[in-house]
Amino acid sequence: MAQNIPTRRVIYPANVPGLRRDWTYKTGDAIESSPVVVNGVVFVGSRDHNLYALDARTGKKIWSYTTGNSIYSSPAVADDVVYIGSFDTNLYALEARTGAFLWRYATGNAIESSPIVAEGVVYVGSTDQKLYALDADTGDIRWSYPTEGGIQSSPVVADGLVYFGSWDHSLYALDATTGARVWSHSTGDRISSSPAVDNGVVYVGSQDQMLYAFDAATGEKLWSYKIGHIILSSPAVANDIVYIGSHHRTLYALNARTGEEVWSYTTGGAIDSSPAIADEVVYVGSQDHSVYAFNAITGEKLWSYATGDAINSSPAVADGVLYVGSNDTNLYAFTSDRLWSYTTAGSVQSSPAVADDVVYFGSDDHRVYALDVITGEELWNHVTNNRVFSSPFIVDEKVYIGSFDHSLYALAASTGAKLWSYSTQGSIASSPVVAEGMVFVGSHDHMLYALDINIGEKLWSSTTGGRIDSSPAAAEGVVYFGSQDHKLYALDAMTGDERWSYETGDSILSSPAVAEGFVYVGSRDHMLYALNARTGEKLWSYSAGDSIDSSPAVAGGVVYVGSHDHKVYALDARTGEEYWNYTTGGIVDSSPTVVEGVVYIGSQDHTLYAFDAQTGKKLWSYTTGGMIISSPIVAGGVVYVGSNDHSSYAFNQVHISP
Repeated sequence: MAQNIPTRRVIYPANVPGLRRDWTYKTGDAIESSPVVVNGVVFVGSRDHNLYALDARTGKKIWSYTTGNSIYSSPAVADDVVYIGSFDTNLYALEARTGAFLWRYATGNAIESSPIVAEGVVYVGSTDQKLYALDADTGDIRWSYPTEGGIQSSPVVADGLVYFGSWDHSLYALDATTGARVWSHSTGDRISSSPAVDNGVVYVGSQDQMLYAFDAATGEKLWSYKIGHIILSSPAVANDIVYIGSHHRTLYALNARTGEEVWSYTTGGAIDSSPAIADEVVYVGSQDHSVYAFNAITGEKLWSYATGDAINSSPAVADGVLYVGSNDTNLYAFTSDRLWSYTTAGSVQSSPAVADDVVYFGSDDHRVYALDVITGEELWNHVTNNRVFSSPFIVDEKVYIGSFDHSLYALAASTGAKLWSYSTQGSIASSPVVAEGMVFVGSHDHMLYALDINIGEKLWSSTTGGRIDSSPAAAEGVVYFGSQDHKLYALDAMTGDERWSYETGDSILSSPAVAEGFVYVGSRDHMLYALNARTGEKLWSYSAGDSIDSSPAVAGGVVYVGSHDHKVYALDARTGEEYWNYTTGGIVDSSPTVVEGVVYIGSQDHTLYAFDAQTGKKLWSYTTGGMIISSPIVAGGVVYVGSNDHSSYAFNQVHISP
């Protein structure tokens, strides 16, 4: 079967403009601490004295721990332990899962520096002028190093050295094991900025208005760049570019090797926030109250969002979500509804399928497409001789799909190369299904075909009295499908012999769903039927206001289906009793998908909807440029669907808060 497990979600330049606020969490005071996301939990400190652990998906508080004073320090998480400094002079170690106290270490003054953990040692600076190295398990001191000024800078560890700045104007490099000084370099003023190490170079800002680049091994100055105002922001390096903010209100991007300016952008306030880079986007907060997103290469402003106060917190990006704190007391989480879209040359009525980080679908432009699930980049396309309304089925690294050119194709999933094809006597709108070593598909020539999965040889076929648009379903050695002769058929999967058939009042284009001994199917006679899967006996039927071409989905004892009456229905799967319905603005031919308590379905009003599966409450919708007949699927936290605006879309999955 298809393995619906994409690896991750991303925000990148194409979808950053679609970022929206997903949730906020209000603390009791300003948040200058920077959030850290680990294992689905956001950890962040607040000036209200608390460290918070929040569900990264919902923003719901998991736990909080109260220290004796404000928290400016940002947490570090390692081996299920979260470490945080407080203005109460202590470094705390807490159990990450519960917030239970493990140990604390008292320094001689407030801690603004953020800890870092490496090789079982926690390093942190204190405004008592010392850098501390503590045993990560016990809090016992390994060593400390005295400077001539307070340490607000957060240490970084690389290649056996620990680097940090001090208010005594110097950047230090110490042996991480012993604390012995390897080198130091003096600047013209305090260093509050935290260093960044990349490619053998250590970068740091100073309140002398300069950004410095030093040889990480020797401390030799390689270059410096005059910003024009003090620097409290810490540099970040990516794409061979070093990014840093300043009190000059400007974010700078400099060539990491030469220090030459690549681009800059001036905001409306000082930038003490440190930039974060993810997928060629750089994020930073400003004291003008806004968080910004820029194209990391060009500096083009992609997006901004105004909070209620200055942002000194540094942003964090994890699993397609942007997190940042504000002095307005809130932690914000932003996500982009649309991750990407890909435009073909024709309507996309085919429903997508995902396997091994690739999404496959057909288009009215005669092609079958394979796209990268993360970026939407085309990997390959295969040209058939007519429209492709059929939806793909992927198994054993093969893609099976029909075309209006009368053929069923078997393509190599990795390359799109044709392995075999089988020609029927009519167009194929039906979507194939694979079971028992066979691929089953219907055709407009009135026939259902069973073909050998490996070579495409016909094993048997069965003739009905009408075109077959319905896609077969296979379960327990039986294949079920509808026909425009008004009948639902149940055939022996191995022989094609008829087990039973059931006649409705009109054509069946809906594809059956089989669950718990029931088979469900819609008909153009306006009815949804529930039949005994073994005998074909009608157990119940439900009358909608118009034809049902949508294919039902069953989840949690509820059957969901759309109708030409513009509605989506939720019915008791055993009795047919209606739980709820929702009226969209157009015919609903799209078939529902139910995942994690959310029903996803498209409508010919151009919109993809997400409903609470229990209540029918609309949670979210997205309007495309054309009718949606394609049925959505959900894989790896992403919703995929096609539209008659010629595009295939990928959206962040909608979740219901517990």
